[in-house]
Amino acid sequence: MDLNQFLLALRARRKAFAMVLAATIVTALAVALLVPKRYVSTATLLIDARDEQSMTASRMSPRERAGYIHTQVDLLQSGRVASRVSKELKLAQRPGMREAFEADTGGTGSIDDWIGANLLEKLKVDTSASNVLTVTYTSTDARTAADVANGFVAAYMRTALDLRTEPTREAAEWFEEQLKGLRTEVSQAQSKLAGYQRAKGITFPEERSDMESARLSELTTQLLAARNVTYDAQTRHRAAAELAAAGKSGEIPEVLANAYVNTIRADLSRAEARLEEQTQVLGPNHPAYQRTVTEVEGLREKLAAEIKRTVQGLGNAAEQTRKREEALQAALAQQQQKVLAMKDTRVEMAVLTRDVENSQRSYDAALARHVANKIDSKARTTNVALLTPALEPIRPAHPKVGLIAGLSVLVGALLAAAVVYLLEMADRRVRSRDDLESKLAVPTLGRLSKWQPSGGRLLPAPQLAGGRALPNPW
Repeated sequence: MDLNQFLLALRARRKAFAMVLAATIVTALAVALLVPKRYVSTATLLIDARDEQSMTASRMSPRERAGYIHTQVDLLQSGRVASRVSKELKLAQRPGMREAFEADTGGTGSIDDWIGANLLEKLKVDTSASNVLTVTYTSTDARTAADVANGFVAAYMRTALDLRTEPTREAAEWFEEQLKGLRTEVSQAQSKLAGYQRAKGITFPEERSDMESARLSELTTQLLAARNVTYDAQTRHRAAAELAAAGKSGEIPEVLANAYVNTIRADLSRAEARLEEQTQVLGPNHPAYQRTVTEVEGLREKLAAEIKRTVQGLGNAAEQTRKREEALQAALAQQQQKVLAMKDTRVEMAVLTRDVENSQRSYDAALARHVANKIDSKARTTNVALLTPALEPIRPAHPKVGLIAGLSVLVGALLAAAVVYLLEMADRRVRSRDDLESKLAVPTLGRLSKWQPSGGRLLPAPQLAGGRALPNPW
C-alpha cells in the first residue's frame, strides 16, 4: 500500500480514525485528571572552597574539589540526614504513619529510618560544574514538598557541622591528655639538664670551653719554649763542664763574659807581674815577696772558685729549666684531661639539651594542634550556604495536562492511522483506478463520473480537464 492508497483509505475510514483519535485523547485527559497531582519544590546550596572558621587553610585541586562535591551529594542523600529530617519535622507523629510503618516492617527497626528511606525515594540532588547543589523533593502536597526540601537542607547543614566538630572535639580532648604527659617530659628534661650543669659547675658552657681551649694552647706554646730553653741550658752546661774538665775553664763563654771573673783575672795578672818583679829583686823569705805570693795564690783560688761557681750556675740553670719543662708538661697533661673531660661533658650536655629541645618541640606541636582542634570544634557554621530556600509551589509539576493533551493528539493520530491501516489490510477494497488495474492486471477503458442528484434526477457532474467536477453546472 502506497501513500496515495493509504490516504484514500483514511478518507474512506475517517469515522474509525476520528473515533480512535477521540478515544485516545479522552483517555489521556481522563488519566491526567485522575492521577494525583505532584508538586516539586527546589532549594539550592552553595559549597564554598574557603572555610573562614578553620585555622588550617587548605587548597583543593580541581580533582579534589570534584570529589568533595560528590561526597557532599552522597552525604545529603544519606540515611543519617533523612532520618534527621523525619525527627525534626516530626513526621512519625502524623496520622497513619505508625500504622503504615508496622504494616510494612512489622514494627522492626526505627520508624524515623523507615520514613527517611521513603523520603529519599522522592529526593533528587543535582550538581553541575559549579559549587551549587540543587535539592528537589516531590510530593502530592505542595506544603509538604517545600517543608521536606528545606528540612533536608537544614538537616544536611547540621549533620555536616556535626561531622566537622565532633572529630575535632574528640581530637582536642585527646591532645589535651597528651599535653599533660608531654609537659611532664619537658619539665623532667629541663630539670635533668639543670642538675647536670650544677653538678659540673657549668654556667656558660661555650665561654668556659673557649677559655680552657685557649689555656691548653697557651700551655702548649710555653712547653715548646721551655723545651728550647732547657736544651740550650743543658748544652751550655755540658760544654762548660767539658772545658772545665780539660782545664780550659778560661774558654768557657760564660766565664769570659763574667765581669767579676775578668776583674779577678786582671788583679791576678797584676799580682803575678809584681811577683815576677819581686822575684828578681827580693828573695823568697822577704815579707813583701811572701805577701805577693799569698795574694797570687788567693786570687787564683778565688778565680777557680768563681769559675766553678759559674759552671755550677749553668748546671743549676739547666736543672731549673728542666723542672720548668716537667711542670709545664704536667700542667699540659692536666689541661688536656680537663679539655677532654669538658668535651665529654659537652657531649652529655648536648644530649640533655637535645632531649629538652625535642620534648619542647613535641609539646609545641601538640599544643598547636590542640589549639587548632579546640577552635575548629567550636565552629558554628560550615562552608555550605543556603542560596535559595524551597518555596511552596503554586502549580503542580505533574501531571502536565497541556503536554499530555499534545502527546495524546500525536499518539492518537498515530494509533488511529495504525487502526485504519489494519482495517484496510483486513478488508482490502478498491479505492482508485490504480487499485483496479493492479488487481485485474488489465487497462481501464473509462471512468464513471461522480453522480449528484439535481431536480429529482441523477445527472452527471461535468469534469474539468484536470478531472475535478464542476459544481452543479445545470
